[in-house]
Amino acid sequence: MTNTDRLLTKYSKIANSLIGRIESGEFPPGSKLPSLRKICLFEECNLSTAVEAFGILQERGFISGRERSGYFVLPRPELYPKYKLEKPVRVPNPSVPEEVSSLMSELADPGFIPFGAAVPDPQFLPYSSLQKSYKKSLKDSQVYKYSDAAGILELRKKIAIRSSGKERRVRPEEVFITLGCSEAAFLALSLSTKPGDKVAVESPLHFVLYQILSELKLKAIEIPTDPFTGLDLQSYISVIKKESPKFLITIPTFSNPTGSLMPLESKKELLKISSKYGVKILEDDIYGDLQHNGGIRPSSLLSLDTEGIVTQVSSLSKSVNPGLRIGWMISDITKVENARRLRLAEAISLPAIPQLASSYFIGSLAHERHLREFRRRLGGLVLSYADSFLEYFPKGTKVAIPQGGFLLWIELPKGKDSRVLRFQAAKKKISLVPGNLFSLSGKYVNNFRINAGVLMGPKVISAIQTLGKIAKEI
Repeated sequence: MTNTDRLLTKYSKIANSLIGRIESGEFPPGSKLPSLRKICLFEECNLSTAVEAFGILQERGFISGRERSGYFVLPRPELYPKYKLEKPVRVPNPSVPEEVSSLMSELADPGFIPFGAAVPDPQFLPYSSLQKSYKKSLKDSQVYKYSDAAGILELRKKIAIRSSGKERRVRPEEVFITLGCSEAAFLALSLSTKPGDKVAVESPLHFVLYQILSELKLKAIEIPTDPFTGLDLQSYISVIKKESPKFLITIPTFSNPTGSLMPLESKKELLKISSKYGVKILEDDIYGDLQHNGGIRPSSLLSLDTEGIVTQVSSLSKSVNPGLRIGWMISDITKVENARRLRLAEAISLPAIPQLASSYFIGSLAHERHLREFRRRLGGLVLSYADSFLEYFPKGTKVAIPQGGFLLWIELPKGKDSRVLRFQAAKKKISLVPGNLFSLSGKYVNNFRINAGVLMGPKVISAIQTLGKIAKEI
């Protein structure tokens, strides 16, 4: 036997041993494996052999590495949602269910466990660094003037730099600052469509975007998605040929609600298809900075776009602070100039202080440190939530494990209705979002979305146990 054979046998043996311990339940989903150093001591091997063993486990989907935290056991694939991709659905007159209003009231009530809100726990936010940025902004002479209607130039420059890619360099004059991502999406669609236009939308999709479609009187065609890889491209082509939509609305990087991540090659193919058939794309990239693995940020559609067909909207609400209300639209200069004219007629300019504070913070060392730590903590937290829901909910419950963001898309066993779960949970002061709100055609009634960005503690665990008890009874 060669030395190579011995090494191969050794790390394969270690990997198989760990897989056996995982499958036996010794290391349940969400739990942390022993460190590489401990494996070396226990198995009497060198570090490279232990790394190879862990690599096998990662390739086979048993574990996931978290920067500066170690390796965690993933739920097994049989516990993942397995959707049957449905046919596209035409929704001529989109309208949002009335229950959205009562849901928003719940989200604003501090007495509720905020599983329904898509915002990170306040303890994740970079308070001290932002306070320093605010102090700097108060000393800036721009704070005492009207700012440019499109937004303060330094902020637009920094957003342009962070949004650029190898294929697409974004210029500051293509950036328009807004009050959050929703205003940016409303602007982008209102400046590019007219009532009655057809718009293709991925499904499920965040209900706020549906509210915008309803307000603008646009016709929607829902396109099915995979909970892990996003938009189904064959269905998209079918819709284009049959319906000739003017726009596609998509969240290709850590979508809301599923957390799906469209592979790079699929993103490139989506751009080719859209360019070929003349369909413009509205890309929501609000979760794009929150990858869990600590590696390179996934490419956005905008960063890959060489044809000028993508308008991107995003904000700092999910990654830095929702209270800043700093969002943006990145589009062609004509659209930005039209948005500027609207702003001048409506409000002249946005408040200068939040823009200046954001400008001082974005791209700083403090910002990069915050993002690294936030991503690291989110990865482990999301796994812990997934493990808890699988433990306390009825047998047959499935959870999609995202590679980024902090949302979990959970599928109840057949026959369970998330709308009933939501109303029963509200009586216990627990909020969640039922799946039907993420579809204009009333689909996903046995799914619901959870905010897994709330720090774990006795109160949160108790709330999950309560939800599990309700789910078993409905």
